[in-house]
Amino acid sequence: MRPEDFEKLVQKKAAELKNYTENILPKKKANIILRYINGNFRAQGFQGTYFKKWKPNKKGTRILVKSGRLRAATTAIIGKGEVKIQNSMPYADAHNEGLNKKVTVKAHTRNRYGKTMIGTGKLTKTGKERRKTVTFKSGESQVKTHKRQMNIPRRQFMPTAKRPSKTLEKAIEKQAEKDITKIMK
Repeated sequence: MRPEDFEKLVQKKAAELKNYTENILPKKKANIILRYINGNFRAQGFQGTYFKKWKPNKKGTRILVKSGRLRAATTAIIGKGEVKIQNSMPYADAHNEGLNKKVTVKAHTRNRYGKTMIGTGKLTKTGKERRKTVTFKSGESQVKTHKRQMNIPRRQFMPTAKRPSKTLEKAIEKQAEKDITKIMK
């Protein structure tokens, strides 16, 4: 190989690496991170240096996945050579970091409900009318502004600067090494 050919090859590989780090790697990195976060929701815990299971709730149901909004609100903003992960839900930070402080509850109206039995119009075998229970609004009351103690346990699902994830870092590093090796061949 002549020196001129070698120089062209090095410049070509340098251009490919630059394109990879600025355009391709951020997209792959974003996909890896989003899959990792969704995996934390599926596993009901956080995979940092070791797996830390989330504290169970009182009902014994799946944690942080009632409607799926918190999980779905995690998005990736891909820039040139960088990725920013964010969650647009206002309560995401409270769940990810935990919260133990007094919060102000705004003044609002609280509805009161009652139950009553009404006839359905259908008859039983003995000739009595079938009845069903219905719920109705029986009144409302005004709640004044007040403070209340909030205690939300930390159920981390996204890595942060304070609490990064070695598992996630290794997965991204492994993907980058694999791709760079492929480019350099």
